[in-house]
Amino acid sequence: MKFRCERDSLVEVLSIAGRAVSTRTSTSMALGGVRIETTGNHLAVVGTDLDLTVHASTEAIGITDGVCVAPAKLLADIVRSLEPGAVTIESEGDKVEIGASRSRFSLRTFPVDDFPSLPEPPQPATFLPAASLASALRQVVRAASGDDARPLLTGVLLAAEGDGVRLVATDSYRLAMRDIDGSDALTDSAQILVPARALAELQKLPVLGMTSKDVTAASAAGDGEDQVAGKDVPTIGLSVGEHDVTFTVGSVKVSTRLLDGSYPDYRQLIPAEYPNRLHVGKDSLLDALRRVRLLVRDNTTPVRLAMRQAGVDLTVVSQEVGDASETVDADFEGTDLTIAFNPTYLIDGVEAVSGDEVVLETVDATKPATVRAAEETNFRYLLMPVRVS
Repeated sequence: MKFRCERDSLVEVLSIAGRAVSTRTSTSMALGGVRIETTGNHLAVVGTDLDLTVHASTEAIGITDGVCVAPAKLLADIVRSLEPGAVTIESEGDKVEIGASRSRFSLRTFPVDDFPSLPEPPQPATFLPAASLASALRQVVRAASGDDARPLLTGVLLAAEGDGVRLVATDSYRLAMRDIDGSDALTDSAQILVPARALAELQKLPVLGMTSKDVTAASAAGDGEDQVAGKDVPTIGLSVGEHDVTFTVGSVKVSTRLLDGSYPDYRQLIPAEYPNRLHVGKDSLLDALRRVRLLVRDNTTPVRLAMRQAGVDLTVVSQEVGDASETVDADFEGTDLTIAFNPTYLIDGVEAVSGDEVVLETVDATKPATVRAAEETNFRYLLMPVRVS
């Protein structure tokens, strides 16, 4: 195998595919590598840990068709360190040589037969709007659990809801829920449970890394890949199998095994009504929360919010460090109430809200509260209070 490719394009495909490479000790050394294959002027790079697989491709100047499996991180680091311009990669036997300008590297490769035999990723069966999915992932994935002892909670539920799709994640302390309206990606009562890790990697891809404003601007400029209602709109392909799901983002395909099991009934956690409502500026609340959190030294120290007609008083009391308090102007409707939260979880929820205004809805000091935008209702973040004396 021998090909030539621009450094930046090569770094991109190596880095993207390399994110799926196993970092755990494995019986197969080849899982620490990426599979590189050239066919004509087409370069395909694949990384996998058997649960998550990423296919990335780009154009290259193909000299000799072939395939090799090279150390993922080391190869990407080497190519990234080279001077800008063309990079030549050639593999023969158990070595791969990397050359650019006056630089030359030679690396040991893994046997190609040791790399898992993976099926060709399917073509998209349906599509999701890129801007909406990017925003939904930013808001929801953060609430998924990182505890492998509770595998179902490490996933994000994608379920048909009304005329769209709903994303839900919870770690049992907080719950994030976002609706994407007007999408028929899932029909009827269909639902899948996607590992949050796969969606976190999906978030890092260029199109999904754009803000909603960026994607809207790209659509207006005609840079989208698909047409919806006669307009160019960037979309993300979706193909759901019996045991896996594949997201297609341009020339990148991210495939992951689905989690098996019944997701908890999150609907019963949502209060039917909220008698208390705090309307506050997002930036003002975030700044105050971040300041008083400076005194928090462990996960057991809460921030108390004393809500009253003229605003909200934030207080943190740390027995080992000291205490902090700050008042934020706000509009409050309801009965004066003091409620406490894990400050990190509360900041996560406020950060996830779109817009400049945040609404915090509460029942009392023991029932779940909801953080949402003042104008939009498609995202809600439920947070369990912390009991304090």
